Amino acid sequence: MTRYRAGMRPGGSDLRRSGFPRHAGDVLTSLRLGLTPVFVLLVMWSGPRDAAAGWMAVAVFASVAASDFFDGRLARRVGNPGLGGRVLDHGADILFVLSALLSYVARGLAPWWVPASIAAAFATYALGSWSDGDHPLRPSRIGHTGGVLNYGLIGVLVCNDTAGLWLLPRELLTGLFLLVPLYSGAAIVERLWPRALVAPPQVVGNRRD
Repeated sequence: MTRYRAGMRPGGSDLRRSGFPRHAGDVLTSLRLGLTPVFVLLVMWSGPRDAAAGWMAVAVFASVAASDFFDGRLARRVGNPGLGGRVLDHGADILFVLSALLSYVARGLAPWWVPASIAAAFATYALGSWSDGDHPLRPSRIGHTGGVLNYGLIGVLVCNDTAGLWLLPRELLTGLFLLVPLYSGAAIVERLWPRALVAPPQVVGNRRD
């Protein structure tokens, strides 16, 4: 999610020159893949009779969020922000987000259209990137913001429901759920907007209009 934002320059650094593992960012991303089923099991297992599982789920979520925050930064520091790492990063993100939210749907704590909206936005992004051969995985500002909000929503659910803090009323949670199709839909519109409206200015002679 935060790995390859527009405007971030991949640069070599002290880590690369010191022989730090070149694929360290990918290893950190892979940690997210491994922790995803653990998080789902803890969410499904947690309950009033097993409060420890709820707090373990919070710890796993914190680890997942930390890996998402640091993997891109680490990849850029060692000079390896390649396309393969970007695909791995996006795949790990969508797998965790959808798996986590579907586990809350299964427990009756989230509506089905929340993960469905996110899946639709990601599918639009993936298909658009596949068809855009010149700019694969072109970054989207709305999509990036939506990714941050998706993690934020899961963080709210794991603390409020899974850990049993119950700090937020159900009405406020419903409001948070309703935001998901709004920003997911905005990301879809951004991706499908006619390119003629955002085409670069034409060059006539040596002048740029």
